[in-house]
Amino acid sequence: MSAALTISSSPSLVLPAGALFHPKMLQIGPSTSKVEYQQLCSGLAKIDDAEKIWICDAVLFGMNKFGKEEGSELAHTATGYTKGTCKKLAYIAERFTPEHRPDGFTRAHFKALLPFPQDWLNSWLPTVCDCRLSASSIRALAVESFGSDPSQRPMRKMRAVSIPAALYARLAEVSPTQKVSTLAEAIFIEWLGRSPEEQQFCIAVAAEQKRQQKNERQRQRNAKRAEREAERKAARDKREAEALARKEEIAAFKEAERTKLSADKEAERAAAIAAKAKKKAVAHCQKIAEFTKRQGKHSQWATKSEADEVIKNAPHLESYACDCGQFHIRRAVGACPSDGKLSDDTSPSSQTSAA
Repeated sequence: MSAALTISSSPSLVLPAGALFHPKMLQIGPSTSKVEYQQLCSGLAKIDDAEKIWICDAVLFGMNKFGKEEGSELAHTATGYTKGTCKKLAYIAERFTPEHRPDGFTRAHFKALLPFPQDWLNSWLPTVCDCRLSASSIRALAVESFGSDPSQRPMRKMRAVSIPAALYARLAEVSPTQKVSTLAEAIFIEWLGRSPEEQQFCIAVAAEQKRQQKNERQRQRNAKRAEREAERKAARDKREAEALARKEEIAAFKEAERTKLSADKEAERAAAIAAKAKKKAVAHCQKIAEFTKRQGKHSQWATKSEADEVIKNAPHLESYACDCGQFHIRRAVGACPSDGKLSDDTSPSSQTSAA
């Protein structure tokens, strides 16, 4: 093997001496300095065929020679890979030693096989030496041969159990860990370890307590329901009383309006009757006045004193106020010896004045 490797795509890149390159491994001289080591790692990172496992051997060499932390720091500075990536590369080289590296396998192949047990891989890898498959295909073949995928952790089947919030808080207070499920699981295991009689007794006590709690909750709900019903009834009675009061108020207002309207109508009716009577009296008295005037006599006076002055010498006559607004003269009560009553004739008398 050549002690130096020149890359055709980059003629100026020449790897330092002290490293022997094999198809399945990289050997680095024990006397290699840190500077030479970094030059080697930098060159390997720039090689076109970056899928070779040489970089894995180089990083592992640096961590073994210069210490895990310093070696990973040197590799990180030289290659530009993160420290975590450098440690993973070293782990691949450590897991898959040269004698367990089939021809044609790259870093991707070995990375895909990391989850499988090393003892099983040591016996299985020789069976796929002649396979020219991709990394994913090799992994699928390994899963089929192994019978399962080790990277898939078996899920522990869990079941959720509902408990009251208050009980959960009490368990959280006494739980030795942050997970209350750990304490609950321990309690369940302890209970399952008891005798069937003790288990039945615990179940009976718990059932009775739960029944009593249920009854108490029901009593509280009934009390609250009765309280709400009483409040609703009181509110309903109040609304009905207010509605009845408003109804009575409206009825009283309407009755007052009807009474007022009736009184107004009655007053209007009386006024109309009075006006009609006055109009009739005025017309009648006007005719009498015109008749007596043609005879040269007077039948109506503006005041009572004027009418009384006319009949002062006639005791059988009297003056009265007429609906026409004037005063007239008529026969007085007892003026007729036959009845001694007031004459029903209220027509103005045609008595002439004393003049």
